[in-house]
Amino acid sequence: MAIVKQISVRVKNERGVLAELCSELARVAVNIKALMVPDQAGTAPVRMLVNNLATAQKVLEELGFQYTTEEVIAARMSDRPGSLGRMTRKLAEKGIDIHYAYGSVSKGTKEAVIALAVSDVAAADKVIK
Repeated sequence: MAIVKQISVRVKNERGVLAELCSELARVAVNIKALMVPDQAGTAPVRMLVNNLATAQKVLEELGFQYTTEEVIAARMSDRPGSLGRMTRKLAEKGIDIHYAYGSVSKGTKEAVIALAVSDVAAADKVIK
């Protein structure tokens, strides 16, 4: 598990906007490791973990997208029933709130990466280790 920076990009919920964002990141070899796109009218925060934060920020600025960065927990766990439940139970027992979560499963592995926005990043980092 690690404390990492996620990017939250405010985008219009219009056809092609996500395609433009993802394509421009790919053009400069920024790999999206995990992604959350909510079903929300108007504008919505697209949250993502990327392999190169500085390059992603530069692309977003060039495109005129508004974004923020935030520390979250990136928890690696086995892709098996019960793994997420055990981890979230540990957080709950220590009084750490989970604001939202999203994840990704790595192809060819039996591992998942779950991004967790929590009430206390440092405490969560210690609990889950």
